[in-house]
Amino acid sequence: MVNNNENITIRDIKENIFYVNEYQTYKENNSREVQGRKVRVGIFDNYTGKYFYRRLLACIIILKHSQEFPKYYSNIFGDIIEEVDFPDSLNSLRSIDKYMKFNGNRIDNIEISSKPVVYLLFFLISFYNLNNLLNDFYLIFNRTFTYEKQRFEEQGWDSLIKDDFLLNMLIFGLDELELSETSQEYFDSLQNRYIEKQKFYHQVIESNNLKFTSKFYNSIYADNFLIDDDDKIILEENKLFTYLKDMTPEERRQTEELILSLFVFQISAEYYQKIIDTTIQGEDISSGKKSLCKALESSRRAGLNDLIEYQKIQSLEKMYRYIDEDIATTFADKNISCKLKPFFL
Repeated sequence: MVNNNENITIRDIKENIFYVNEYQTYKENNSREVQGRKVRVGIFDNYTGKYFYRRLLACIIILKHSQEFPKYYSNIFGDIIEEVDFPDSLNSLRSIDKYMKFNGNRIDNIEISSKPVVYLLFFLISFYNLNNLLNDFYLIFNRTFTYEKQRFEEQGWDSLIKDDFLLNMLIFGLDELELSETSQEYFDSLQNRYIEKQKFYHQVIESNNLKFTSKFYNSIYADNFLIDDDDKIILEENKLFTYLKDMTPEERRQTEELILSLFVFQISAEYYQKIIDTTIQGEDISSGKKSLCKALESSRRAGLNDLIEYQKIQSLEKMYRYIDEDIATTFADKNISCKLKPFFL
């Protein structure tokens, strides 16, 4: 039993996680095939547990790249993750196994004293289908555990929309903790929000004729969530919800800052100079002849499916460009350290 005033263990997270799987075809008890996004509530078997640990380790890497995490939580997870060279790609979670030191039983007993960290782990693991951050961070930070962006990596619309969707869900889920009376109500609201927003992002794609890959649709689509009856019992009295619901105002503020630090970066001095040297408008920006805002407007003339110049210049802003207006609305009354502006001007 998780006590709100006590630390929580990795085992507590594993046994109460809202684990969203890929969109697949499943057979119901009557053998009728249905399509949907299967959810496991709590991981109790070794087979699925292996994938839980991979998601866990991936999310620890993600958190260690953020600006806020090293400030306050640098001592967490030091015995789980090694600072080693990564493989050429981290697109597959299988590729991180041999680069991390962990044993499932030992990890299960590790206590976490930070509710902001528990919340981020819970959400990033749960909705890993929206989570492109591992490979993105590996590329733009050049394999280093630092929050300074080291190099440019173009983001396609798959990645841009997933980032926006994930941020959307992260901040919504945090606010819903305070508003929901029960864990069942909380998880129902998360599912409804997800379904609503995946429809919104598909509308954005269609109305703007955006290019996306063939895998993108199945990676975010859900018209329903398939949850077994036994798992629904864990949703009704979910220990993670009970533990996280009573965050203090300061813990909520820290969580908001930690969330934003996953999407807004500083850039290294070397990378700044490279942007100035290699972009068409770099010299005008550096000399003050052209404002950053005007340079961004000019860079968009190539169209929404050619954003290389725009993305290079936009990294100089050190702010988040949101796709969904609801993100700005949600953050409107919060005391945050970075600015938000719309992507679609």
